Amino acid sequence: MPGIGVITNPRSRRNRQDPRLAKHLAYVLGEEGQIYSPKDLDALESVARHFLEREVEVLAINGGDGTAHVVLSAFVHVYGETPLPKIALLRGGTMNTVAAGLGIKGRPEGLLGKLVDQYHAGEPLAVVERNLLMVEDHVGFLFGNGFVTRMLTVYYGGSEPTPWKAFRLLVRAVCSTIIGGGFIKRLIAPISVEVELDGRSLPHRSWLCLMAGTVENIGMRFRPFTRVTRHPGCLEVMGVACTVTRLMMLLPAMRRARLMEDPEVSMELGKRLVMRSADPIPYTIDGDTFPGNNELVIQVGQRVQMVV
Repeated sequence: MPGIGVITNPRSRRNRQDPRLAKHLAYVLGEEGQIYSPKDLDALESVARHFLEREVEVLAINGGDGTAHVVLSAFVHVYGETPLPKIALLRGGTMNTVAAGLGIKGRPEGLLGKLVDQYHAGEPLAVVERNLLMVEDHVGFLFGNGFVTRMLTVYYGGSEPTPWKAFRLLVRAVCSTIIGGGFIKRLIAPISVEVELDGRSLPHRSWLCLMAGTVENIGMRFRPFTRVTRHPGCLEVMGVACTVTRLMMLLPAMRRARLMEDPEVSMELGKRLVMRSADPIPYTIDGDTFPGNNELVIQVGQRVQMVV
């Protein structure tokens, strides 16, 4: 029967800090749906098939960006061409970049409570539409490589990843840039990649990083993809071939959601991005990192409704 289906990730930081959260969510959900805590990918796809058969109307995800990316990848695999349910992000993880960029604020219990109240009352849910982004077998909203992937590798290494750790890492990178330190030199080693967008070659072969997104915000209030929300069915690409010092100078414009005008920064809209390199291309999608292949194809996926 239609209703709300909640998938909670017991390994997300917030759920590990509060093991009772899943029970609280089940209590809030009441008779309006069911809650699931799949232990592996097979179990997750089994839940997705159950949602498809029952025509569940809202998929609520209790986890962060990484959890949402894994859940959505499994659901797209199971649903195929069938449209996904409406998606509600409950901000239950360490990184909640996509949710924050959509203006979603609050704790999982409160967000689910508002959703249940509206659904029970038969009120139309407020939604915005965004396209998924597809890379290999993964789907999400934000892609990055080069400098971005190395920064995330450092972020997830060692101590528990937190927003405060992310801020300290950014400050460390800025300070290392100012003094020409070894930390920033390790992060900014250029990558040699040939890039095509919709069959058109981008001008450079050596890049600091390449990023693509179907949402505006990439975290910490940086908003480089200023046009993508006005162009349904597209992804926006940012190819950075300038020095890291120049990139730091461009960060204020990125925070103000202004188009970065620089001859060594390519900002393009398109549908299919292809990268080729002599070496495998490690990348990140929604905060999770992957080793990649010598050729990567990043393309626009189906359009989904996000509950806000």
